[in-house]
Amino acid sequence: MKTKRTIRNCPLPVFRQVCPKTWESLTPTDQASVRHCAQCDQNVYLCSTDKETLGHARAGHCVAREIPDSSELPAMYVGQPTYVPPHTAEQDEALRLTHRERGINDALKNLRAIRSCPRCHYPSPSWRTDCRVCGCWMGRMSQGDGTKLDVPAD
Repeated sequence: MKTKRTIRNCPLPVFRQVCPKTWESLTPTDQASVRHCAQCDQNVYLCSTDKETLGHARAGHCVAREIPDSSELPAMYVGQPTYVPPHTAEQDEALRLTHRERGINDALKNLRAIRSCPRCHYPSPSWRTDCRVCGCWMGRMSQGDGTKLDVPAD
């Protein structure tokens, strides 16, 4: 599958959403999984696991992760096509990974959240009932005191 490495958790306000740079455009360092960004003067850590991503993000580091390239996703049709080809297994997997990576982007914006998903351990705001990364149902928490309003049925 064709992928691209995106940079996330950059501390500069200009990169509030996602850094516009790619891993390949950064300066290599003596470590294969670390590159340097001259624009923000920060090291960027290439993460291949969720544990690495959370560890570096919680330490305040810029992180890079692979996401499927948009060319790998199913085509979007607008209007009334005469024939819509079925998605391939590869396109379905690219779509699943893209949704998961978008969930991870959202979770990294909530590093100060008072709770984390019990399954994948990514942070989640108290008002969200489902984890955006793995889909685990967590229930909703009240404001401030950390008590659950909805409790998952066992």
